[in-house]
Amino acid sequence: MSEWNIIVIIHKGKTIEKFLGYCLTDYTYRISSQIVEYDAENKRGLTESGSVYEFIDAPGKLHPSAQKVFDKLNAWDEVEVSLKFEVDQS
Repeated sequence: MSEWNIIVIIHKGKTIEKFLGYCLTDYTYRISSQIVEYDAENKRGLTESGSVYEFIDAPGKLHPSAQKVFDKLNAWDEVEVSLKFEVDQS
């Protein structure tokens, strides 16, 4: 996965975190199930569904396809959505 971040979703008092980014295998965005573990040093993550994600870069700005998903989630009144890692604006 590249051009990714962890999205933090708060809904009805419950907070969940998911990986959101661009999948180089499928050439489209990918959003994960709930994160169980994120290993920044080894650039890997494990989700509740058992999926293992490998990252080619550090978390930051989302790929345009993934950004569209983030924007759609963020438009819902019932949820609060944010990025866990700061995005470098340069």
